[in-house]
Amino acid sequence: MIALLLALSLATTAATAAPVPMQGDQLEQVVLLSRHNLRAPVVASGALANATPERWPGWDVASGELTTKGGVLEVYMGRYIGQWLRQAQLLPPSDCPQPGDFHAHANSLQRTQATAQFFVAGAFPGCHVAVEQRMPLGTMDPLFNPVIHRDDAAFRARAVSAMQQALAASDLAPALSVVEAISRYPQSAACKGRSDCHLMLADTTFNAEPGKEPRASGSLALASGLVDALLMEHYQGSSTSREGWGRLNTEGQWQALAQIRNRYQDILFGTPEVARDVAGPLLARVDALLEDPASPKVSLLVGHDSNIGSVLAALGISDYSLPGQHEKTPIGGLLQFERWRDRHRGEERIRLAYVYPTTAQLRDALPLTNAQPPGRVALRVPGCAAQGCTVAEFQRLLHPAAR
Repeated sequence: MIALLLALSLATTAATAAPVPMQGDQLEQVVLLSRHNLRAPVVASGALANATPERWPGWDVASGELTTKGGVLEVYMGRYIGQWLRQAQLLPPSDCPQPGDFHAHANSLQRTQATAQFFVAGAFPGCHVAVEQRMPLGTMDPLFNPVIHRDDAAFRARAVSAMQQALAASDLAPALSVVEAISRYPQSAACKGRSDCHLMLADTTFNAEPGKEPRASGSLALASGLVDALLMEHYQGSSTSREGWGRLNTEGQWQALAQIRNRYQDILFGTPEVARDVAGPLLARVDALLEDPASPKVSLLVGHDSNIGSVLAALGISDYSLPGQHEKTPIGGLLQFERWRDRHRGEERIRLAYVYPTTAQLRDALPLTNAQPPGRVALRVPGCAAQGCTVAEFQRLLHPAAR
């Protein structure tokens, strides 16, 4: 399978090449916050099976695990990023990286550890580069665990209220209808014995308990799980002519599915107060890495879409789009914190960018090169200039959120 994937066409739709440094700027440090690559759907098979009368395609890995194709895709991303870092003269041009050059730390799940290992294989072929794993495999590392940390009733009430308000401001009923039509939800086992059974926003409830992830229950959560499974199947490319059992075949439908998935994540992890709490450990880590002169030149942190989404929301970055992608936090994508120095004046600035594989690159397993790169979107940080934040400005953003 890997040989077949490696032999696929190099054609791609990515439109944005590696960043061109501003006149006289030198890249000094990069912190990469990555989402794992292609995995099997994570929603329990029973919930998905009961939500449609159709049969779901089988997977050759367990629920939530990285697929073989996901490993190939991550090798492509690792190779591309590694070449970019060498071209930017941040890493040695040919030698294996030393501990002061590069460090990788991934959440202690199979899909995140494997993603980091495949990234390293692509970036540093033939080199022995360890991936840090702090907890037993299958156990969430506290750094990447997107849970509520605050334990007070007033905060929980504000968090749930913010989620409810975000839901009320979302026009998701038409998109739910699209999910319902594709899945044939009214004819599913979940609707057995109910004469008028539909996916509807009115049955959605929220929870913000300390020590647990922000959660929703009801139709919106179920629809998000259905969309996730359909997206993973699309990326896996198992049955082009039968996506959504032959009922998912227009760009408008994909946009509706993406609206469900993206808005669901935004509601749970994107409200500012919740985001600052959930993302606190990761923001503190990024802060420490950028402040400590002894930090590696390149740090890779491999987690989940909830990690990236909450970090962006905590920094006030929500209004962005990724051309060529349906998801706002796509699999295999990297949120890059880049520290640049002006060679002439010595001033340093922090810039944020989202580097990601497009839907076509994922679906068709297209290698990533300078000529045919992944997407790259520069993110504007509120309160900072277009050319990035001064170190002091960025620290002011991070410190309140990291406490």
